[in-house]
Amino acid sequence: MGHELIIDVFRPLAIFGGIGLMVWISVTASIKARLEPNKVDTRPGQTLEAHSTLAEDRVLAELKAMREQMAEMQSTSNQFDISFDAALERLESRVNRLETKSAAATATTPSETGQTLRAGQSL
Repeated sequence: MGHELIIDVFRPLAIFGGIGLMVWISVTASIKARLEPNKVDTRPGQTLEAHSTLAEDRVLAELKAMREQMAEMQSTSNQFDISFDAALERLESRVNRLETKSAAATATTPSETGQTLRAGQSL
């Protein structure tokens, strides 16, 4: 009975411990993978100036890419503004036409349309 109890206790511990170990290994590996690009490549014969120049080049390249993206976004934004303004102008002209038609229809009197109103009637 003693061996069975020990086996019953350690079996879940071994299973969950193994799972925990696999999770811990994968998390540490992903953290290391994220940190490696930020490491400075130390090769024999390279000076600190060479490392800083490489870092500056990377930063400048990233800034250039960001500037290009900003220019694209501004262009797209301007295109949307122009199309939105055009849509508003079309909508305004449609509303104006409807208002003038409505004003012209209400300006006509019943005698002009050939209808006469008696007291208490409405059109």
